[in-house]
Amino acid sequence: MWKIGIIGIGASFIALILKKEKQEFSMLVALSASLLIFIYALVKVEYAVNFINEILEKMPIPKKYFYQLLKMLGITYAADFSSNICKDAGYQTIAMEIELFAKISIVILSIPGIELFMDVLGEFI
Repeated sequence: MWKIGIIGIGASFIALILKKEKQEFSMLVALSASLLIFIYALVKVEYAVNFINEILEKMPIPKKYFYQLLKMLGITYAADFSSNICKDAGYQTIAMEIELFAKISIVILSIPGIELFMDVLGEFI
């Protein structure tokens, strides 16, 4: 966490200094730091996914539902990341469209889980 904090704070200070002189470089520094932190986070997520895959091997739950949840989680993180970059650049409308697309994608991905839930519920009724 220290590395990420240092990268974030350092990039913020550099971006603030550059913002007065060269605003386009300021945005580039902020974007570069954001991408670096995002890539570092993906490496950490890979470790967690591998651990959960080991657990799923031992459980009688179909993997496709877990993968759907991972996709939804990925969509939320990617949409949040992209949306925040657009908001920082002053493009709130594009950020809202990214968020809308993410919400629609999550609803579509949840359809198989909802169908399974309805089937299980139908067996009990």
